[in-house]
Amino acid sequence: MSARPAFTLEVGQNKYLRATADEMHAMLTIGAHGLDGLAPTVAEVILVDTSGSMGRPGTKIGAARRASAAAIDTLRDGAFFAVVSGNHEAAMVYPPTPGLAVATPEVRREAKAAVRRLTERGGTAMSTWLRLARQVLATRPAVIRHAILLTDGRNESEPGERLDAELDACAGFLSCDARGIGDGWASQELLRVVTRLNGTADAVRDDADLVADFRELTRSAMRRGVPDLRVRLRLLPGAEVRYVRQVFPVEADLTGRLTRTGDVVEFGTGPWGEESREYFVCVAVDPTGRDRGEDLRLARVDLEAAEGTSTDVELPAVGTPILVHWTDEPVLSSRIDPKVGHHTRHLALREAIDAGRLAYESGDRAGAEQAWGRAVRLATELGNDRNLTWLSHLVHVVDASRGLVRLRERIDPRDMKGSQLSSWHSTLSPGTRSRRPGEGVGERLVAGGRRCSNCSRVPRAESRFCEQCGLPLPAGTSSPETDDALPPEALPSDVRLLDASAKAPFSDAPPPEAVPNALSPEVPSDAVSNPEEG
Repeated sequence: MSARPAFTLEVGQNKYLRATADEMHAMLTIGAHGLDGLAPTVAEVILVDTSGSMGRPGTKIGAARRASAAAIDTLRDGAFFAVVSGNHEAAMVYPPTPGLAVATPEVRREAKAAVRRLTERGGTAMSTWLRLARQVLATRPAVIRHAILLTDGRNESEPGERLDAELDACAGFLSCDARGIGDGWASQELLRVVTRLNGTADAVRDDADLVADFRELTRSAMRRGVPDLRVRLRLLPGAEVRYVRQVFPVEADLTGRLTRTGDVVEFGTGPWGEESREYFVCVAVDPTGRDRGEDLRLARVDLEAAEGTSTDVELPAVGTPILVHWTDEPVLSSRIDPKVGHHTRHLALREAIDAGRLAYESGDRAGAEQAWGRAVRLATELGNDRNLTWLSHLVHVVDASRGLVRLRERIDPRDMKGSQLSSWHSTLSPGTRSRRPGEGVGERLVAGGRRCSNCSRVPRAESRFCEQCGLPLPAGTSSPETDDALPPEALPSDVRLLDASAKAPFSDAPPPEAVPNALSPEVPSDAVSNPEEG
């Protein structure tokens, strides 16, 4: 019998602050369990770039046709869907008039026939694509509304503010995953879309890969069971939330989405399937006049499911506290929580990847090799297989653990863009072992084959870490779980050290003032402001 659908919440922090410090940092880990069986009404819109450049070469439009057909085949019976053609304007491909079709065998055949007739012409104005997607999604009641956007170019046929305005209109109404094909698109443009619309961005390295990618994106949308989850922070009077970032599975600044009513600050997280996510929160409060030497609840964190969520979904009944304890003991206040430290190092990985790009584009091959070697070492330590895969297309890896690499003689622009987008993907912090509500140690049996002992995901054969949780995978065949934590020898050395420092009363960790800016919402200007990138 399957477990009741439920969300879990954990807070990771070092509660101790210097007597004069006014910022507390905490990691919120949210897990969704048992949502696969909910099957709410889902609506999917496929947005296909049909600008003139999609025909140069013709393999791109061919890949788009095949991938769209694969996505249509993946829709579950009864799902609403539409296909939109986008260039300097948007047009319906299927159904022929603005609206949503209902997936049946016959309707799928008609839709795939219409997709095979896609032709390429014109420019690129993405706001028109998203506007039409929003309009057709509004024609039918659906709990989950999702779009897939494929482009090979930049948004050059309209002012940038027009796209921003449409993203604001779509935010909270639909989620969107974006993919870049070819080498003419801009990484920061795709990130701009998906950060606003709770999605992911990735590069298509080989046109033939697009079919599997579209199929998986559609399958993931079909599995989502909750349209939105609100995270609510009830603050101590006088406290404020400085910023909030999603840091797993992809990084995104959520500060602009915060709403405040009195002492309550909240933000939406978008639609959920069976998964875990992590959010980095910075809460500020003036210590003047506050009690010293004792725990004080700085905030209480509660979860609330959006309207339209099944009443079967269980939420934590009691809010989870974020604490603060002002102290004059420098050793206590200098400790860095393992979860915070983990994602600080992910930021260092992203910065190393971008530093390599900037060096390479300026002709500094030695600097690029050094930066990407550092990125390879960090990705290896963090178990970030996605980043390692893209980096391997930029450098020959000699010794990953030491960051020894050789720059490749020729680098495909698609690989440069892919490495940029992959750098925003992280791994789950160490020690996250959330159980479903009411579940005890040893109650979960791991089925045959290799499975993640935390989320039960079946990994790819070559994976050493779970793609969903980021935890090390067992090497042998599975067996009943007898403990809820991996033995220390199964963890990378850096994770063992971080875990040990969390349990030890004292630590030689760097002072906390080195941490706050590391996860601040500002993205380095050289990573986002170059309009000529790509």
